[in-house]
Amino acid sequence: EFTNILIKNKSKNLKLIFADTADNSGQIKTDFLSFVDLYWKGQVLKNKNEYMKSHYGGRLFTNFYKKKFNVIDKNKQMSESVKNKDLLKKIKVCWNMGLCDHGKFSHIKQRLYSIFKFNFFINNTKNFFLPNKNRKLNISCRIGTKYERETVSFQRIKISKLLEKYIITTKLSRFKYLNELSNSKYSISPFGWGELCPRDFETFINGAVLIKPDMETIDTWPNWYIPNKTYLSFDWDLKNFITKLEFALDNYKKFKEIAINAQKRYLYYTQGKESQELFAKRFLELIKK
Repeated sequence: EFTNILIKNKSKNLKLIFADTADNSGQIKTDFLSFVDLYWKGQVLKNKNEYMKSHYGGRLFTNFYKKKFNVIDKNKQMSESVKNKDLLKKIKVCWNMGLCDHGKFSHIKQRLYSIFKFNFFINNTKNFFLPNKNRKLNISCRIGTKYERETVSFQRIKISKLLEKYIITTKLSRFKYLNELSNSKYSISPFGWGELCPRDFETFINGAVLIKPDMETIDTWPNWYIPNKTYLSFDWDLKNFITKLEFALDNYKKFKEIAINAQKRYLYYTQGKESQELFAKRFLELIKK
């Protein structure tokens, strides 16, 4: 009904843009895609032809776990496929959650902003921990593993089991977790409902080296995920997970540079001198398309 109202009231001189705020690269809302001029999404599959397929679990990685390991969802969901290839050009990468505040008190500031509407509460944190800080812990990976769909939780459950001989992965209170993160050399950040995770940006802020499932299928802006430059990747099937982790643990002095690069990149886009201009330029490019 909502889409019908939009169609009836759409002006010929008005460019209609739909902003998909989902935190994953899948699940294109095909009803909207068919009649809007532009479809914005924070993270898009590099191979847009994948949207012409229906993915088990609604995501490329959940579809992978169904095919590779025959993981079955009790609450089955399939993404809708795009029928007309010409519609794919409407899908544009806008900006991702990394531009939000992910500092220690971000959850409090967001709540206060919803009440008082003061811009002060949406400023990004100025508190960072340098990667060259003396770090007493090797790894931080405090993750939840309970999701409504088994294909989403599969990766996290398997990583938790693989890490049993190294660390405890059960969740902590936010302040304890961030304190642990600021004292850790490496931060492991699996996929959740989406590929991007707030933990990625908490890792950058706290100066740890980000270790994450391969992000090469994803196009996003800003691009935080440059292999061996801003993060260390491992394969989705997790076969090389322990090998890569062990190598990283033995070579922290070498890989510390990755944490430095990632933090610099994060600061550049969130509070650098050019950050506002970069966002404005991105926005103008998007609305002109």
